[in-house]
Amino acid sequence: MKVPALKRLLLGCLVMLLLLGCMMAWYLFPGQSRPVRVDVVVVLAGVDDGRHALGAELVKAGVAENLVISNPAGTEDVVGSSYCRGKRAPVEAAGTWCMNPDPVTTIGEALTFGQLAAEQGWSSVAVVTNRPHTRRVRMMFRECTDLDSEVIHIKGVDWAAFPTQMIHEIGGHLKYRLFDSCVS
Repeated sequence: MKVPALKRLLLGCLVMLLLLGCMMAWYLFPGQSRPVRVDVVVVLAGVDDGRHALGAELVKAGVAENLVISNPAGTEDVVGSSYCRGKRAPVEAAGTWCMNPDPVTTIGEALTFGQLAAEQGWSSVAVVTNRPHTRRVRMMFRECTDLDSEVIHIKGVDWAAFPTQMIHEIGGHLKYRLFDSCVS
């Protein structure tokens, strides 16, 4: 028995919607690490979506004594720059570092941070990012560094930016698996 073209089209659309829904759920619910005592908290570069404040909050709560801010945009990233230059130090005793990843990608952040961690003698890190970025960050820090790493994401989601973020994350996963890996 032949299935009419319209039914095949509808079935194909339904399958695509289910796949899209599964992918969205995968990025929206990546699992959340619990803050545990680590050597350092690193906040990945990005918009002022609360990640810098969360990183500082973790240091204030005693999760780590050191804070690293990935700040490739320098002073153009007003919030990131103010944190990494110590103007918003979470506690006076906290060591604060600015990091300029090379290349300016998540892999670059993992590799550059891995080098800084080796220089400082750090073996554990809590990495702070946004929720859609969590899975890729977790994969790259675990595969590109020798550190015991936990990824902690901000709670909120920028729904207006989410479609673009999802495309970026899918592309980033594919690019990493197909071309980049951890080779610097």
